[in-house]
Amino acid sequence: MERHITHTPTDHDHERTRALGVWYDTIVDAPGDDHRASHPSRTRQWTAAWEHVSTEQIDAHRHLHVTDLDADVTETVPYFLVGADGCPYWNSQEVDAGVAPVWPGPVLYSGSPHGQYGGAGAATDRTAAVAALAGLGLAAELGARAVVYSGLDIGQAKRLAAAGRRQGAAHVLDLATDVAHVRDLDPGAGLDHWWANTPAGHRRDIRRQWRRGTEAGLALHPLTGKRMLPHLEEFTRLAVGTAERHGTALYGRDMFERLAEVPGAVLLAARTDGHLVGGLYSWLHDDRLYLWASGIDYQHPLGRLAYTWLMTEAPRWATEQGARHIDAGRANYQAKQRLGYQPHVLRTVVHLPAHDPATAKALAALSRSLGEQALHHHPTLPW
Repeated sequence: MERHITHTPTDHDHERTRALGVWYDTIVDAPGDDHRASHPSRTRQWTAAWEHVSTEQIDAHRHLHVTDLDADVTETVPYFLVGADGCPYWNSQEVDAGVAPVWPGPVLYSGSPHGQYGGAGAATDRTAAVAALAGLGLAAELGARAVVYSGLDIGQAKRLAAAGRRQGAAHVLDLATDVAHVRDLDPGAGLDHWWANTPAGHRRDIRRQWRRGTEAGLALHPLTGKRMLPHLEEFTRLAVGTAERHGTALYGRDMFERLAEVPGAVLLAARTDGHLVGGLYSWLHDDRLYLWASGIDYQHPLGRLAYTWLMTEAPRWATEQGARHIDAGRANYQAKQRLGYQPHVLRTVVHLPAHDPATAKALAALSRSLGEQALHHHPTLPW
């Protein structure tokens, strides 16, 4: 149901703009956008699924349909209200940074940090202004202590940060918080291209582990869409255990089941003798394979080979599907560096509606700590 409309009051020249936003209770109610989603987590199907997850503890959701009439751009910006400790991915960042919990109360996330890439509402300065004004208004209505836009590139972050300042946020922070890892593929060359662009110092060992896994009986079983549903209880157990080995609880079965509806969803399962040794929950979207969640059975004799084996089989399968890029997601810097992935910093813009220097200081400390870890592996990153 349509809720209300917000207008941006000014543009850079302090003249009336032609941009507006309309609130909807669910993504199904909102009109479609004028462009194809740039990432699986920007699709309407992802947003529809996320309205119903329980692992991230969502207390309310609204969706803002923004239009820049002069640029002929429309976008739908999802907002999810989550309790201070109710977002597992954000909690994992606090654990990784070694800092105390940052949020003093509920948080309004634009999208979810779980989705890796955000940027909805940041297509133009005008849409960013509408999103910022509407987000701050919704935060006041719902009692949120912050509005968080995560998974941004530099341009998106600049637009949302500038918009927050213009629309009256008490504090605006433009922080580096994450790193995505990407490699190019050559569908015509297959693994020959992959091996040629794997760092020479690690190539022999990675090929040896991949070969050993294959010879020992590991085989790839790609399960697409709803075909993965009967296997998700088993995969969830592995994914939860793998995340907990790194000190965090990230996933729930509800996430994997809901997101199976997102176009391109595929579980790349490594099996031997009917046993699931590991898997990569992924999406094939346009010309890119996105690896989102991994689960490895480290109790199985082949468990120690399974991750490297899967990280080699995934690009092989992707090239067979015509993909030209593979995105290995975040974290696990050392392993992805060995595999030749190129790091790309992701930024988070935070609008604090009220004066709160303690939270602003804590957020800056979190970014600094995460940066120290990232720069240890990638010293030239523009953190």
